[in-house]
Amino acid sequence: MDKLELAENINNIKNRLALICKECGRENDIILVGASKTMPQSVIDLVDSEKLLEVLGENRVQELTAKYRDGQSFKWHFIGKLQSNKVKYIIDKVSLIHSVDSISLAKEIDKQAKKHNKVIDVLLQINMGKEESKSGFYIEEIERAICDISKLENINVVGLMAVMPIVDKANTIQLFECLGAKWLQLKDKYNFKYLSAGMTNDYELAIKYAGSNMVRIGTGIFGVRSNNEKV
Repeated sequence: MDKLELAENINNIKNRLALICKECGRENDIILVGASKTMPQSVIDLVDSEKLLEVLGENRVQELTAKYRDGQSFKWHFIGKLQSNKVKYIIDKVSLIHSVDSISLAKEIDKQAKKHNKVIDVLLQINMGKEESKSGFYIEEIERAICDISKLENINVVGLMAVMPIVDKANTIQLFECLGAKWLQLKDKYNFKYLSAGMTNDYELAIKYAGSNMVRIGTGIFGVRSNNEKV
């Protein structure tokens, strides 16, 4: 992927985000996270040198640590399933962890952040479809989790994150509306900043129906992965 193609893809997404916000009558406050899973270092370096994105997100610890460089022009977020035994490898490299899906993981993040004298921003992951194959808190459990995790000294809960199950459009909209209602209920109560919801195939619905202000776009920016996976 060359600079022109990458810049055009990013510009197209940003223009679309601005248009969606205009259609919804809201301020364009969307944070675009480039989901760079499987992208080679050459593409990461291009994003860095040309300052094409403000945030990149990685799903895998090993990839993030390999691509991380001191002084990069963008911030790193961790957006994938995070195992407790790998927290120590990324705690000093990321500005936000999207995928806190259990109390035990939160405690490990808190422990590792304390070692670096750092308070780490995190999002709590909601399992909207109650899928056994996916992790995260059920929506009716989320407020108790917020209360428990907020007691940890080196974690700052700044919002929520969700990945929707693969269902038809009508059901996707219904789930986003449910998520949006919970977001409205909690964001002022807990002074939350971010709702991370929406990927390449559903980010427009996430913004319109859930009020998402952070989207994780992979395929729309970097193209289809070799295994045809869309993110």
